[in-house]
Amino acid sequence: MKIIPIAVLSAYPAPQTWASPDLPDGYAWLPDELDLTEFFQYKGFVTLTIENDTVTAIAPDQEAYDAWMAEHPEPDPLPAAKDARQEDNKAALAAWLAEHPLTWIDGNVYGVTEADQNEMALNLQQYQVQKAAGRDAVLEWHTQKKQCHTFTEEQYTALLLAIIDYVYPYRRYQESVKEAIYNAETVEAVQAVVIDYGSVEAPA
Repeated sequence: MKIIPIAVLSAYPAPQTWASPDLPDGYAWLPDELDLTEFFQYKGFVTLTIENDTVTAIAPDQEAYDAWMAEHPEPDPLPAAKDARQEDNKAALAAWLAEHPLTWIDGNVYGVTEADQNEMALNLQQYQVQKAAGRDAVLEWHTQKKQCHTFTEEQYTALLLAIIDYVYPYRRYQESVKEAIYNAETVEAVQAVVIDYGSVEAPA
């Protein structure tokens, strides 16, 4: 059984489950079979009919509900829908790049995710700093899921540029999807924006 307070200042709070057979002061029983659809639809702005400490009927208090809604308008769902769809877009690109590494001219397979690119760029920067400082520096990178091996600076730069070129069409596609998402004028239109990285023509 549930209970609900008899007197409230504005909207009734959500009914609470009550295990004790004793009804607390200021409350009424709310039978399980009573339809609460309108109670929640009108956010607790309702009128209760109470007989023998039991709620027997619930009716909307339209005037109170309308007044509250005028002061607390529902947020526009469109911006949140756009942001969520753009997160889907980002996740789809990340998943695609993780599943489609680059087979380079040396015959080895290299990861092309954003994390791979950032790590490669940092690795090259650190190598160049050490070399400029007169240290003996070795430039290394790894094929996918294997140990590092050495590169010349020219080889490493060529690989990094190859990865950038490989990823570029997918980045452009991501931006086109993003534009379509944020140009959509309804939530339904946002959800209808197609995200399909398999449709992108891969660079030769």
